[in-house]
Amino acid sequence: MFIERYRCGLLTLLFALSLLFGLGAPAALAKSSEMPLTANKAALAIFVQARAKAENLENAGTMFDQAVQLDPNFAFGYLFAGQTNVEFRKNLEKAVSLAPTASPAEREWILSAAAQNIGDQAATLKHLQNLEKLYPRDKRVLMQVGNYYRGIGDDAGGLKYFLAASAVDKKYAPPYNIIGYSHVALGNFAEADKAFKMYISLIPNNANPYDSYAEMLLNSGKFDESIKQYTMALSKDPTFYNSYAGMGNAYEYKGDFTKARETYRTMFDKSTNEGIRAQALTSLTNSWVAEGNIDEALKVNHQRIEIAQKAGDIQTVLGLHQLAAFITTESGDFNAAAKHLEMAADLMNDPSLSSATSSNRAFIASAARTRLMIAKGDTGGAKGQIDWMAGAAKNLNQQRVYNFLAGFAELKQRHYAEATGFFARSNQADPLTWYYQAQALEGAGDAAGARKIYQKIVSLNQLDTVGYAFVRPRAVTKLKE
Repeated sequence: MFIERYRCGLLTLLFALSLLFGLGAPAALAKSSEMPLTANKAALAIFVQARAKAENLENAGTMFDQAVQLDPNFAFGYLFAGQTNVEFRKNLEKAVSLAPTASPAEREWILSAAAQNIGDQAATLKHLQNLEKLYPRDKRVLMQVGNYYRGIGDDAGGLKYFLAASAVDKKYAPPYNIIGYSHVALGNFAEADKAFKMYISLIPNNANPYDSYAEMLLNSGKFDESIKQYTMALSKDPTFYNSYAGMGNAYEYKGDFTKARETYRTMFDKSTNEGIRAQALTSLTNSWVAEGNIDEALKVNHQRIEIAQKAGDIQTVLGLHQLAAFITTESGDFNAAAKHLEMAADLMNDPSLSSATSSNRAFIASAARTRLMIAKGDTGGAKGQIDWMAGAAKNLNQQRVYNFLAGFAELKQRHYAEATGFFARSNQADPLTWYYQAQALEGAGDAAGARKIYQKIVSLNQLDTVGYAFVRPRAVTKLKE
């Protein structure tokens, strides 16, 4: 498993800041040195134990919380404390408030995390560059920078950093995990196989290496072998519930939706972690979408909304209404989509939401409204929103969203060449983008080019996302025509 798939604040900031600018090549290797941590001995001892667990995707429980309880001034520790989204945001604010008392490297890491959280990419870049300059031989710093590259879709650039981290400490297991994923993304399955087997050899009694190897087999279309490796992961750690998600995906891609959903429900029932339960429900939602049963998908999504409302997690409630709007827009139920967007709009200015992210919320809301207008055929009405987004897009993700919607509008108007140009500047790692690129090529008469993309979508076999759940079955149908 690679951590960016799951929303868990303490692990997200440890491994995978989803950042949007690049840095230079790894610094020249010098004397090994790791950044210091500013905490008392008791807090530091339990933090180091928790970090070792988290790095290997073992359950650290409340150990990070215990660390900050033992030292309430442990600024860096707050980045990893908390079990929910609400707690994560509060702890991030606490870390920032204490940053002036931390070491320079801790401070740069904390401030880069805070900048990334509000989408200030210029500041994120600056703090990460400062962090790398301070400790160019810290394996965890190298991992952070590598994930930065991976976050912008530069797997080759990220791979250089992961390899540098593994060179600093050849027995440090985490880099091999992401080296494997990077090679998969680059299509180097033989190298990925080597990396995952090295990962297994370093921590053979840990579940995650088997889970990661299983995911590579899933991507390769070797579904039965994948299920065996996911089963191996669970034999190593019966509480490694994420393996149920991958196993369910393997059953799903084999066409056994009933067995897939049984697996996702087992994942939900066995887990005691809210983040994993949310992922189980996400996979359950996506499986219904993939099978074409939108009503059942929306029922599961509503279950998630009720759970988030009970927890007082307004940010998640807002996001789930926007997800429901995406599902209903993509499936053609425009009235239902409009209702969900209205409910999301009612939450936009809730006092529990961070004012620092208000502009990003406004951009996301505008994008959702624009997508609905275009899907309904109101490209004239959508033009004003698209023009606004062209000026409002302040980072790469927002620019990609703008380009996707501009391409979607051109596609609806049968301006296929223009649509292709916009889609080419959208997110090229997103199979949903690929699908609409194929639609534009097909409309322009390039049946061979479209078919190539449809085959690419079907062969991806990635861990489920709602966009992939929509387009994989459509691509399968296209290839049968």
